[in-house]
Amino acid sequence: MHKKIFLITSMLMILVYPFTGNIAYATEYYSQGNLDEGSNYYFIHYDGEEQKVTIEKNIILFLTGWTDETNSAVNGKIEIQDDSSNLTKDIILKVTNERSEMVVISEDETIHYRLAESDSFKFEEIQPLELNNQITVVAENENGTSIEEVKTVDEYDTVINQGLAYYSIDENNEKIKITEEEYDSLNAVVEEESKDNFSEQKSSENEEKSSEEKPTKETLTASEDHPEELLMKKSLKVSLEENPSINYATHVQGDSWQDPVSNGETSGTKGQAKRLEAIKISIGNIQDLGVKYATHVQSDGWLDYVPGGEISGTTGKHKRLEAIKIELTGKKAKDYDIYYRVHAQTFGWLDWAKNGEPAGTEGLSKRLEAIEIKLVKKGGNAPGPTAEPFLTEPSIVYSTHVQTSGWIDFVADGAISGTKGQAKRLESIKIDLKDTPYSGGVTYSTHVQSKGWLNNASNGNQSGTTGESKRMEAIKISLTGDIAKHYDIYYRVHSQTFGWLDWAKNGEKAGTEGLSKRLEAIEIELVEKDGKAPGSTSKPFLTNPSVVYSTHVQSHGWMDFVADGAMSGTKGQAKRLEAININLEHAPYSGDIVYSTHVQSRGWLSNVSDGDISGTSGQSKRMEAIKINLTGEISKYYDVYYRVHIQGYGWLGWAKNGMRAGSEGQSKRLEAIEIKLVTKGKGATVNEGEAFKQPKTVFLDPGHGGSDSGATAGGFHEADLNLSVAKKVQKLLQDRGFNVYMSRTNDSYLSLLERSKKANALNADIFVSIHHNSGVSTANGIESYYYKYDKNYPSKINKDMHNNPKRVLNSMSLTNLINRNMVSYTGAYNRGTYGKTFAVLRESAMPATLLELGFISNPSERRKLVVDAYQNKLAKAIADGIDEYFKIN
Repeated sequence: MHKKIFLITSMLMILVYPFTGNIAYATEYYSQGNLDEGSNYYFIHYDGEEQKVTIEKNIILFLTGWTDETNSAVNGKIEIQDDSSNLTKDIILKVTNERSEMVVISEDETIHYRLAESDSFKFEEIQPLELNNQITVVAENENGTSIEEVKTVDEYDTVINQGLAYYSIDENNEKIKITEEEYDSLNAVVEEESKDNFSEQKSSENEEKSSEEKPTKETLTASEDHPEELLMKKSLKVSLEENPSINYATHVQGDSWQDPVSNGETSGTKGQAKRLEAIKISIGNIQDLGVKYATHVQSDGWLDYVPGGEISGTTGKHKRLEAIKIELTGKKAKDYDIYYRVHAQTFGWLDWAKNGEPAGTEGLSKRLEAIEIKLVKKGGNAPGPTAEPFLTEPSIVYSTHVQTSGWIDFVADGAISGTKGQAKRLESIKIDLKDTPYSGGVTYSTHVQSKGWLNNASNGNQSGTTGESKRMEAIKISLTGDIAKHYDIYYRVHSQTFGWLDWAKNGEKAGTEGLSKRLEAIEIELVEKDGKAPGSTSKPFLTNPSVVYSTHVQSHGWMDFVADGAMSGTKGQAKRLEAININLEHAPYSGDIVYSTHVQSRGWLSNVSDGDISGTSGQSKRMEAIKINLTGEISKYYDVYYRVHIQGYGWLGWAKNGMRAGSEGQSKRLEAIEIKLVTKGKGATVNEGEAFKQPKTVFLDPGHGGSDSGATAGGFHEADLNLSVAKKVQKLLQDRGFNVYMSRTNDSYLSLLERSKKANALNADIFVSIHHNSGVSTANGIESYYYKYDKNYPSKINKDMHNNPKRVLNSMSLTNLINRNMVSYTGAYNRGTYGKTFAVLRESAMPATLLELGFISNPSERRKLVVDAYQNKLAKAIADGIDEYFKIN
């Protein structure tokens, strides 16, 4: 009986006095669910390079690089694609050994992953197969209670689940599991009015009272029958005057943990440039009032809230605290406000925050150096000013006046203001700074149609015009004052024709001048001084390039340079061009102009560029043709057009971008030339057949014939229908100036290999095989084929060219053009285009296609296929497709 009483007394004493066991701070228990299909995750081995991976059919993950030099997290974005739109969301993925959760669009749509640093990139889906529990004792107390951390890891050492388990020792000296609340109750600590726990005097008084208490008969009986109930009933109460105390200690760079302070005293340092790295806060001298707090840590961001007495922050990692949030908890939280202020690098003491408001800085990379915390009765006066307890990165806000839309809402920090794809001009702009922790402002000037550069405006005032229908063409933006020492301002514009130009910064010009191009949209960003630009900065501003050229003319020598479409050479004088010199001036982009001439008895000369001479002088040799092209960046924005005046023909049609202009094999001299630059894609359509005199050769192959009639149905033979359509195509092409050859012109037999041999011997430009299909009676429609390599069918006579990438690509182009026309002209069902290793496609050295014009086995479709009018439609579709092919190839 006495033993039981002693046990109860001892347990009650533990409730009163602080326990002296080992303590390890840990997060609260959490679980990620049972291990089933939902426990799968994606293991990303990341190498720091830009990567793109498809997670699901419509979900794409982009990884763009490490967030900082610590390689602890990766910048990325998720793109969700559907039939009507694309949704994107910026994300940060942390390097960890845990299975983490990535929110896709909402909290209900998540993806599990683990990210690890690696020398090479690898993306794999993991389904855990082998699981092991790792148990670590993180707290063990003299009263027999303990805490164990349980981690479930898979075969890749990925932490799948983790949490805390709480234990006690029962009266049989056996370890039993208890709840967290029971653990906290058994290890409760009562603090006295000061920042320390009960004084030694108070402890001895309690010990005396405890020893003097004599168990009554009723007590003993209760103890015998219901010891747990007695423990609950006999819980010791300590009555203290409620004069709460807020106690706190900070871990300071180089100094470790400082002594605790309380009630508004300073913890930390000032003037020593030392960072706070962690903090512990507790409430004393009051029941039913607690505290929780969260810190913003360098490179980690906001940590989870921890309860009173636990560490928030880091130690041993050399990471600064940057901000803090503190809140009261418990029943009596309604009776008090908690105020706190911090001493921040550069800014000194900030104003007071309260009740969970952030105090400090975020996004400015500024350390906390000291902190003061106070409890105030609810509604009482703040300890000091409360206007500005928290500083964040400054924001740049801006609004544009858009054609027909007027002023649109302000946007901020890199968002688009204006429009794209609507051909609407920006007419005016307002720009301002918000939430800036530094003094200074923003100034800007715009280049306006017919007015040029306007005077500077600043801090929200208008630059540009309204009501005058004048376009903005360029802009310059600068920071002034103290903020200019800490930030660069970057900006880029969406310009008519050119789209998004590169980023300008700190007063550089962005846009165009002299090109009469409207600005349509703008993005503006602040970047920490000397930080990485938001994107490419090579070409934020464009002016109009010019092409200049001079020709060497028979008996005249070198002519003066002309530019931009002017004629160089002669007309009506029968004078040959012998050489040419071409160059670019005022080019807004990098790149070259390259050119080659076809010279009498020499053929095509090697390319030269940028002012070098192509041709001859002093040799009395005529130029017969020329090719001119742009290379590098400028070729993305401009096309080069040129045309020649040629003996016997006069001016030929325009060529562009490396096409041949002139003639070959006809001994015709060039007499004059015109060259001009045209904005990319805005010039007239050109046709090399009109710019260069050399007819194209088409080889038509009516399938089957002779002893091979092909498919038959309803009294009709495929071979006859193939020949009928082929002859109609032949006539159309010849009328358009093509050289046309046929594999057969009557009902005769040729092997498949003979057909390709004939085409190869003629050096034809394309090969077109015409067929009709056969199948079940319901099958219908048009389908076409191009060559696709199959190792089981090696080439016999076309080993060099059968799988040539350019030939295959051109074959696909030819097939698609003709198939599209046949379906469009006839209204037949489109069965599509496919790659096959048919012999005639494999063995022909030029781009080749095989066409199936319809199903002779389908009675309804056959009635069309045998009619002259329907065959005419098919023939025209084939001829037009060939025409279109040569226009682009």
